[in-house]
Amino acid sequence: MLLKRSRIRVLVLLSAFLLIGEAALAQSAPRPNFGLGFNAVLSSTEGLGVGIRGRAAWPVNADLSLAVGTGFTGFVLEGRDEATYLFDPQVSVIVTMNATGPRTPYFLGGVGAAIPVNDNANADSGPTLHFGIGWVQGLRDTVLFYEVDPTMLVGETEISFVIPFRIGVIF
Repeated sequence: MLLKRSRIRVLVLLSAFLLIGEAALAQSAPRPNFGLGFNAVLSSTEGLGVGIRGRAAWPVNADLSLAVGTGFTGFVLEGRDEATYLFDPQVSVIVTMNATGPRTPYFLGGVGAAIPVNDNANADSGPTLHFGIGWVQGLRDTVLFYEVDPTMLVGETEISFVIPFRIGVIF
């Protein structure tokens, strides 16, 4: 019962974040940039997980973008029976710094949620706060990104930390 109430609160919170993000994005540039990548996640409660991540970012100007993204990570190193699968949507603000060579740094921060999708999971669920750094590097027809995005997960009884390492392409 306690777990169901927690998931309902997370879903309500996520819906509010997405509505706020959608309203902000509706006022920005019409053509978003899409990114798709892989992530390796270190969790203070679950250990190492691997997964995929997608993001859409709408440029407001040359330095600022608003983004909505989601990821799916599996913590499967203890076997199938003990595996935890986590869905983690986020709304972010991305600030791109000046290019200083072949790669351009950026900072990102925002809010989201951590939602375990399997019933037997011990993983915490709740709202998240994240602040990270990344770099983009131009290729011929697309852009490569890599980033580290430390996240604080506010659970019902404790705070845990997650550190995703991501690499992917923006098209």
